[in-house]
Amino acid sequence: MRYLGVIIWSFAISCVLGYVLLSMAGKSFSLTPVLVLTVTLSIVVAIVGDGIITKQDASEIAE
Repeated sequence: MRYLGVIIWSFAISCVLGYVLLSMAGKSFSLTPVLVLTVTLSIVVAIVGDGIITKQDASEIAE
């Protein structure tokens, strides 16, 4: 369930970034770069969330 949320939010953020950046470049919206960015963001968030940040690090931040 956690990964589904990551994918949904990654897609939403990618759509916004794709729209803004392509509009600034004067090009029409394309779904292909959005999907590439979605996959990239999902992988990065999964690696950071599961691999780099540990429960010990999270509990130290909370204190």
